[in-house]
Amino acid sequence: MRNFLLLAVLSVFYNCTFAQVGQPQVFDFLNLAPSAAITALGGKQAIASANDSAATLIPGIWLANPATNHSHPSPQVSLSYQPYYADVDFATLTYRQPAKQPGSWGLGIQFLNYGSLESYDITGLPMGTFTAQEYALVFNRSHRVGPFQMGLNAKYVSSQVAGYGASALLFDFGGKFVHPVHDLSFGMSLNNLGLLLNDYTSTVRSRLPTDLTLGLTFKPRYMPFRLYATGFYFLNQRDAYFVEDNNEKPGYVNKILRHVSLGGEILIGSSFSFLMGYNHLRGNTLQLEQIRGGAGLSFGMSLRLRFLQLDFSRTFYHAAGGVSHFTLAADLENLIDLKRN
Repeated sequence: MRNFLLLAVLSVFYNCTFAQVGQPQVFDFLNLAPSAAITALGGKQAIASANDSAATLIPGIWLANPATNHSHPSPQVSLSYQPYYADVDFATLTYRQPAKQPGSWGLGIQFLNYGSLESYDITGLPMGTFTAQEYALVFNRSHRVGPFQMGLNAKYVSSQVAGYGASALLFDFGGKFVHPVHDLSFGMSLNNLGLLLNDYTSTVRSRLPTDLTLGLTFKPRYMPFRLYATGFYFLNQRDAYFVEDNNEKPGYVNKILRHVSLGGEILIGSSFSFLMGYNHLRGNTLQLEQIRGGAGLSFGMSLRLRFLQLDFSRTFYHAAGGVSHFTLAADLENLIDLKRN
């Protein structure tokens, strides 16, 4: 752990020194929601997950905040799949295992496939097709001390586009506080700090998608719902204000709202919940002038059985339609016990 921390500190200095504004950014797929429940809550929600009961766990949430890998006594495996527009596919596979001391460790794979793309020369003549993929291999370790949790993700990230490649060694640092009495939690995660091992070309050095995310969740006592709020892109202003036209730049209030995502969870019994969310940045930048098309809105549901959890979400980026996201998680200990019986 000490060597991990030393390398991470050096990577922070390196990244802050050389990753200047105006450079192209790599590995943007790391900002995608790793599970359907997070997508349903606005895409940037659940950085501070709900309480530690097994019924409210969000599979793969530790990919967004490493401190949220709960110390639940049973191992869990989850698979998420999200088909995007134009045959682009995003998949996430995670495995988490409780440790002997309070905490857990986990392994994860995130994979984005852009499919087959048409290639053209500088005159516009077709040159056939090429492929593009990106992936991340993630190792997690989390630890709990009383109401506080802390975690670290170490990940190797690679991107391959038409024979050109980039790779990096990145780290996420997360913290979480769970109120000992009330159903209230706060979370913070500093993501994608690290070293760019190699870039697509030697002429331009890309910058990493480093960002700070803050979140909270709260369930009023005796009420059948839970509220989520998340602030994001505090270190990545470019992605929040990417419009260059002075006449279209967002105002002061709009700028603040572009850093906030809101979500809600309606609890219907102990095994089913309905999720909803709104991402103002997505809605404000992707809506059409004539029609909003639901841009920025999302919804979903979570069904939890004895050993299985099925999450589904639908999110709207544009008037062209929505995108679905599916997550299936299995509690391996309960699954083995069921087979034995």
